[in-house]
Amino acid sequence: MTTAYRNPFMNVKQSPLYPGYLWRLLLAAVCLAFTFSVSAGERFDHGLLWKIQPDNGAASYLFGTMHSDDPQVVNLPAPVQQAFDGATGLVVEVELDEQALMGMAGALLLSDGRSLEGLVGKALYQRTLKALAAQGMPEFMIARLKPWAAAVSLMTPPPGEGVILDLALYQQALAGGKKVRGLETVDEQMGLFDSLSEREQLSMLRDTLNNLADIERQLDDVQAAYLERDLQRLLAISKESMQGEDPLLAQRFMKKVIDDRNHRMAQRMQAHLREGRYFIAVGALHLPGKEGLLNLLSERGYRVTRVY
Repeated sequence: MTTAYRNPFMNVKQSPLYPGYLWRLLLAAVCLAFTFSVSAGERFDHGLLWKIQPDNGAASYLFGTMHSDDPQVVNLPAPVQQAFDGATGLVVEVELDEQALMGMAGALLLSDGRSLEGLVGKALYQRTLKALAAQGMPEFMIARLKPWAAAVSLMTPPPGEGVILDLALYQQALAGGKKVRGLETVDEQMGLFDSLSEREQLSMLRDTLNNLADIERQLDDVQAAYLERDLQRLLAISKESMQGEDPLLAQRFMKKVIDDRNHRMAQRMQAHLREGRYFIAVGALHLPGKEGLLNLLSERGYRVTRVY
C-alpha cells in the first residue's frame, strides 16, 4: 500500500476482479461457515472500535470492518474517524499494492487452459453460468473461474459504484500521508482457498447454488448486525450459515480462514502495537470469540477497551 502508483480502482470497478470484489468474496466465504467458540469472549460481544494499550507506549486502535460500499457502513462514526485521524499508520489484512492487485486477479482464475465447465461438468456449469450472468459477470470470465471462486462469487453481491470501507480507509490513509502496512500476503489468503481439493470445491459450488435464496437474506442480516455493532449476532448468523451439504468441510476450512489466521495476525500485530498509534482495520468477524483477536490480544497482556 505504501507504493505510489496511479489509482488502481479507476476503470476497474465493474470488473469482478477489482480488489473491492475480492474483499467481498472473502467476507462471503467467512459467512459460509464459522466455528468460533464464544464462551470466553462475552466481554467482547459488542463494539467495533477497541483501544489496544500496551504496558508502555502509545495506544493503537483495532476496528472491525464490513466489506461493503453502503454509505451506512462507509461513513465513519465520529469516534472511529477521530481514532483514524489521530493514527500515524494504518494496518490492514492485505497490503494492496500493484503487485497484490495482480496476484488477487490471477488467484481467481484457472490456468493451463483448463475451464470451469471441464472441472464441474456441463449441468453444474450451466447453473453457475446462469446465476453469475444474472449478476453481470461476462461468460469469458465465468468460464475461467476456479470452482471456489465461482462459489464465493455467487455469495457476493456484484460491485456497486462506491468504494468499500476497507478501500476507503486505504485511500484516506494515502491522502493523509499515513504509513500503510499489511498483516498477510495475497498468497497466504488465496492459498486458503486453493488448498481445497477439487472435490471440496465442487461441493462448495453445488451447495452454494442450492442455497442461493438464503444468501441475500444472510447478507442483509450481517449488515444489520454490523450496524448495531453486535458481534455476538454476527457469530450467530455465521453459525446458522454452516448448514450445508458438507459441514465437516466447512468446519475444517473455517478453522483455517478464521482461527489460524487470527493467531497469525495477532502475532504480526506485535511490532505495530509496540510502536503505537496505529489504526488496525480487519473484518469484524475476526474480533470476537475465544480465538478472536480481542481475546488473543488481551491474553498477551494488552488492555483492551471498547471505544465504540
